[in-house]
Amino acid sequence: MKKFEIFLSYNWCDSDIADNIKNFFEKNTDINIHQDKIDIKKWSSIREYMQSIPEMDYTILLISDAYLKSSNCMYEVLEVMRDRKYKEKIFPVVIDKKIYDPIVRTKYVKYWQDEFNKLDENLSEINYQNIGNLGSDLKHIQNIAANIAEFLDLITSINNPEISDVCVAIENKLREKNFIAVKRENNDDIFKRIGISLEKEDIEITDWEMDKFILDCFKIINKLMFELCESLEAKCNINVNKMEKDSETYIYQFYKNGKLIKSIKIFLSRFLENMSIGISDNVDFISGNNSWNGMYTVKNVNNKLFLKSELSMNDVEKNMSSEDVVKDIYEKYIKFYLK
Repeated sequence: MKKFEIFLSYNWCDSDIADNIKNFFEKNTDINIHQDKIDIKKWSSIREYMQSIPEMDYTILLISDAYLKSSNCMYEVLEVMRDRKYKEKIFPVVIDKKIYDPIVRTKYVKYWQDEFNKLDENLSEINYQNIGNLGSDLKHIQNIAANIAEFLDLITSINNPEISDVCVAIENKLREKNFIAVKRENNDDIFKRIGISLEKEDIEITDWEMDKFILDCFKIINKLMFELCESLEAKCNINVNKMEKDSETYIYQFYKNGKLIKSIKIFLSRFLENMSIGISDNVDFISGNNSWNGMYTVKNVNNKLFLKSELSMNDVEKNMSSEDVVKDIYEKYIKFYLK
């Protein structure tokens, strides 16, 4: 059976999300996921590799601010767009939700216009015979500037799934099109029909898997918090100090009209045997991570991992994604102080 070739287009700033997607699909024998950092050998041509992208069956696009400002990432987008049916062959994953705002989209068009003008101005000071391949770079930037509005219009017109749901959504889409095998839910029916008792071994999720899940969520939560703070600064006349104290502690300080109105700390800790994510308004650098206003731990539901709020009576039963946690943090610990 033919394997489906899927290219994963992303900025290396978003490697954690890209690696999670690749790890998910590695379990499916019908799919090959291609990543540049794995496929491109040392000293091999990056451009030649990118030119092979239209040959892929599908492309997953991890769209963030860093992605939209990267010449290499946008080169990959242009290669995807060379296929007349490219709209049917992409799975966008929107990391930076600000692109749904048309004003933000215009800023990306202007960004590439400015990049074109800067390079064009510098090239004008060089004799034509000395330009070499810099002329091709100028043309490449012009192509990005000319096409990025169309690309962003398409992406923002699609009902894109949340990051936490995207792998399952892609898998379901491929099954709908009969591109990969349909899961059989009743493989043991023959045993039931002829009266054979089939004992199944329960597969337990390990402590390592739960701690790894918390670590991955912690990174995503703080990445989303940085984006949220940038949006608050742009739209709400708020200033935010965003500090990474260490790999396990992030501090956010919110200022209104120059006055400190709220500080919160998001940190990793241990709750009973497993890792957890703590929230505290005590940001004293000396006291350490010993006090909690909120806590999020791992919840195992039928061998699928979620986050749950431990110190909230209302949300203790709720299955939460990283996005849900960021929303919860904003509404419980930040929103009130912005009024």
